[in-house]
Amino acid sequence: MDMKQIGRRIRSAREAAGITQEELAQAIGCTTKHVGAIERGLKTPRLDTFICIANTLNASADYLLQDFLEQPSELLAGEMASVLGLIPQDLQIRVLKALRAFAGRR
Repeated sequence: MDMKQIGRRIRSAREAAGITQEELAQAIGCTTKHVGAIERGLKTPRLDTFICIANTLNASADYLLQDFLEQPSELLAGEMASVLGLIPQDLQIRVLKALRAFAGRR
C-alpha cells in the first residue's frame, strides 16, 4: 500500500476543511511533525489515529483509501456528494442540472 497516496488524500481533505496541520494535530492528539509525516507518506497512522483523522476532517475512510479499494465508481459518487455538500444549495442545483445534461437526462 502506497502511504504517499493516502497522505496526499489526507492533506487534500485537511486543506478542503480549512484546517491547519497544527489544528489537526491538536484534534487527534499528536504532534504537527507527526501529521506532516503522515501527509508525506513517511508514517502510517494507527487505526485509531486514522479514524480520528477521518472524523476530524469529515472525510470518509472510503475517500481516504479510494486508490486501494475495488469499487471506485461508488467511491467517486461519495466523494462528489461530499464536495457538493461544501457549496451553497443554489450552486448544487446548477451542478445537478449540468450532470443531468451530461448524462442525457432532464
